[in-house]
Amino acid sequence: MTFTTPAVTAAGIKASGSLASALIGRYRPTGVPRLGSKEERREAYGRLLDSAARAFGYGYQMAHLRREAGRAANKLLLGQVPQTWEVTSDLIGALNGVQLCGSMPVIAAAENLVTAISDLDLNEKSDARFQQQATAVVAAREAFMDACRTDLAYTTRWWQVRRRRGERRFLRQQQADRTAAR
Repeated sequence: MTFTTPAVTAAGIKASGSLASALIGRYRPTGVPRLGSKEERREAYGRLLDSAARAFGYGYQMAHLRREAGRAANKLLLGQVPQTWEVTSDLIGALNGVQLCGSMPVIAAAENLVTAISDLDLNEKSDARFQQQATAVVAAREAFMDACRTDLAYTTRWWQVRRRRGERRFLRQQQADRTAAR
């Protein structure tokens, strides 16, 4: 039977206490994003995508209604001004969230997306010109999503050989299906 001295006992308690505090410090509840974490960035990027889709859809509908109905639509659209401010402020708030926690390539892509949406001319009479503006918004959204995928490491890395093969096989099959449908 061995007896320990008070110094050894105190050292043991101190060591187990620091081990327990280290384990408790690593505890992260599920679903709660940590500051600067991948979850927080994903939420900010998703919020911007949702706000951009809402703003683009709203602008697209307003411009289409204005072109189709002409002057009669102006009275109807005048009542929509508060909703326009709400959509715009939500988009700017989402951009601020991305600027707060995003990486530089993602922030640049987000700013390009918001610029493309704000460049939509709701009074454009030409369908072709408005369609060019809408295509620019879709291209900016795709560039933003690609930047987000890279930042969040959703894209395939060079060492993930099986995943890259699977993606290439899927893309080849998709291309074959498209050519067969024609």
